[in-house]
Amino acid sequence: MQTVAARQSLSIVVVTFAGSVYLDRCLQALLLQINVDNVEIIVVCDQSFCDVSAWQNRFPQMRFIAARGHRTFAELRALGVANAQGTIIALTEDHCIPNPDWCERILQAHIRSYGAVGGAVEKAPPDTALNWALYLSDYARYMNSRSAGYSSELTDCNVSYKRSALDSIPEVWNLEFHEPAVHGALLTNGQSLWFSPNIIVYQRRSARFREAIRDRYIFGRLFGSGRADAVTMPRRFFYGTISILLPALLVGRVARHVFRKQRHVGIFLRSLPALIVLNSVWACGEFVGYLTGRADTSWTPQARFANAKSRAGAIT
Repeated sequence: MQTVAARQSLSIVVVTFAGSVYLDRCLQALLLQINVDNVEIIVVCDQSFCDVSAWQNRFPQMRFIAARGHRTFAELRALGVANAQGTIIALTEDHCIPNPDWCERILQAHIRSYGAVGGAVEKAPPDTALNWALYLSDYARYMNSRSAGYSSELTDCNVSYKRSALDSIPEVWNLEFHEPAVHGALLTNGQSLWFSPNIIVYQRRSARFREAIRDRYIFGRLFGSGRADAVTMPRRFFYGTISILLPALLVGRVARHVFRKQRHVGIFLRSLPALIVLNSVWACGEFVGYLTGRADTSWTPQARFANAKSRAGAIT
């Protein structure tokens, strides 16, 4: 008789984000996964980034899907999930390098009844203070040491779902896949979310200062505009008013994770000036997002193509 694990099938959705060299590293790591067969790997991009035919020739074992026009990363995730065939669907991004046992541990975790299972995001050292500041801003809460257990916070760089759980809430993710909304809906629907510190990806991304500033502003504004779209005008005004407090709040949140986990304390102190600058720029972007209700004009196909070329040039 087959075990539950043997009856599972795994689809991996890789969202393009950082650049071609990053994508190559990620896909090579996925090819080296141990003790797992017949894994479906889907790479999603839009036309401003991905030369699908060249990548398909290089990695014939994988599926490359290019969406027409300009798409947000949430739209690309939704497209990848919609095309996945596995009973378990894992998500990551191209700047993440999965551990060799990543797939195996995901399938083992899903033997239990969890609707979603998330893992840790570690930093691939050595790196600059600026790149550490980017990492800590986004992933300090997901770095080990963190005990296994139920959690309402899992990162889209290292998370997997039962297909049946996602199929119970298609209206939440069929256009844009935002993990906070998906996780909230799963919890409301009676599903459980689990964090496993043994399911690990390593984040490796290099950025120049100008690119990092642009990144924080654009994503802060994207977050603010998305939030503004879902609330009343008085609430938008309230969020915009208190955004002046965001730099201290965001840097304080990173500090809390670092000192509570006793991880990278020296690196945190070294990268503190960059953290303050980056989170201040995020706050400015979020404020403008609340004020205008629109994402930044950098979210155009032409600008994203230029940004992708800039990222490729910044790789170290």
